[in-house]
Amino acid sequence: MAENQVITVRKILEGPAFQDSIEIGTPGKGGAVKIYGDFGDPAEFVARIQEAVRLRKMAGDLLEGSS
Repeated sequence: MAENQVITVRKILEGPAFQDSIEIGTPGKGGAVKIYGDFGDPAEFVARIQEAVRLRKMAGDLLEGSS
């Protein structure tokens, strides 16, 4: 029981790894994607956005039946 309590407290103190986010797209037009990152590291955030856009396109293509 005590072990579970320690883990819970640790998760609350650590918080999420990325607190900044940006959302692209709309739910009705191909789907919305929310990307989390660190605005203090723009190069890494750009890489995350580019990968999210690539995966969003791939998912859309799969749903349309093309490859």
